[in-house]
Amino acid sequence: MKLLLENWRNYVLFENIETASRLSIFDFDETIAFTEGHVNVIDKETGEQFQTTSQEEYDELQNSDRYEFDFSPLDDVHNATENPNITSILRNRLQDSKTQVIVLTARAPVSVDDIHRTMQTFDSPIDTRDIIIIAVEGGNKGEYLRDVILSKYDNIKEVEFYDDSENNISDMNVVKRDLISSEKLDNFEIYLVRDGIPNKENE
Repeated sequence: MKLLLENWRNYVLFENIETASRLSIFDFDETIAFTEGHVNVIDKETGEQFQTTSQEEYDELQNSDRYEFDFSPLDDVHNATENPNITSILRNRLQDSKTQVIVLTARAPVSVDDIHRTMQTFDSPIDTRDIIIIAVEGGNKGEYLRDVILSKYDNIKEVEFYDDSENNISDMNVVKRDLISSEKLDNFEIYLVRDGIPNKENE
């Protein structure tokens, strides 16, 4: 029942995109908040199992077909600390009626409720009722944006994307080049978050 309600809620929020001209998209871990957690990794050739706790290490392993990943340790958010360098931008975007804020995380869908809860328990709580939180469980964020969202909403003319993963930045840049060259978007800004600070990627 909880999942059905969450799906309905997301459906309603997706309809809100129809009135927006800009999407502001934020990763969660090490972007909106600094968190503790790990991903379980299985070496398909040796059967060895180990854990990765850094985004850089995960990005490197993800580039190989040798490994399988288990995101279940990230089902719950642990020891989250707000990153004001990003949440100040997010709060600002929430005040703009023409902007839809999206949190796009590599966690599994079961984590969505906990992300809502965590953002609402910051020292200055963030009202997440108008935020769409999407968990792609390690999927390609660029392809999700292009194929699931932008393919349905021609009214979106601007996108900004904040993430600490170089792989996710690379995937999004591929989609950016395609969308800008086809004139489907007027502006697409991508920011790599390092040590909590957003750095705009060069064109």
